[in-house]
Amino acid sequence: MHVLEVGCGHGTAVVELANFANVSVVGIDSDASLIECASRCTQMVDVSNCTSFMISDITSLMHQFGTGTFDTICSIESLKELSSFHKIYDWISSLLKNGGTLTVYEWCWTPTMDPLDINHIRLAEFLEDQTGVGRRHIAQRTFAEATKTIHDSERLDLVHVEDLACCQSMLPWYLPLDHALSDLRTRWAPDPHSYGTFGNLTHNGTIALSQAGHLQDTH
Repeated sequence: MHVLEVGCGHGTAVVELANFANVSVVGIDSDASLIECASRCTQMVDVSNCTSFMISDITSLMHQFGTGTFDTICSIESLKELSSFHKIYDWISSLLKNGGTLTVYEWCWTPTMDPLDINHIRLAEFLEDQTGVGRRHIAQRTFAEATKTIHDSERLDLVHVEDLACCQSMLPWYLPLDHALSDLRTRWAPDPHSYGTFGNLTHNGTIALSQAGHLQDTH
């Protein structure tokens, strides 16, 4: 099985995929320093024989791999800076073989975010800036828009979808953020384009997300 991870970062998910099943994994990222780190990581845990890495971005993938190359494509919070879900899924789905699987974990606004409310617009822009997810119109980042784009796609069928902010769990999604904020050992990213304990989350960005989560629970 041939697997692609888009936005592989330090290579953590690539290693997990390689250890989880008998698969060949390609990790791509636009940051050369992260690709170098990911390559070292796979060598240390002895999975370099079934993993490889490339410096690339999503817009170049078709030229590098071609149509129908991968059995599975996965992405963890790496497509957030692109302008729309339509472009994202159109580009990625063309790389899948017939019957292939696309797994995406991504930033979406919940249904309570009103694209016409100026306060919601300001909050969205603040969170986008503080977390480095990139600016996108609220309506183009909603949970509903993400699922609609897949339903409208000629190549994709929706198999499973879950909103983690609304899942039936005893623990709120922002609890790890609260723990990290109270832990003096947490190493925060100096800016949204650098990395720390929580990826590229800055201290201010984490505070903003935590407060947004607490506000959600009070409404």
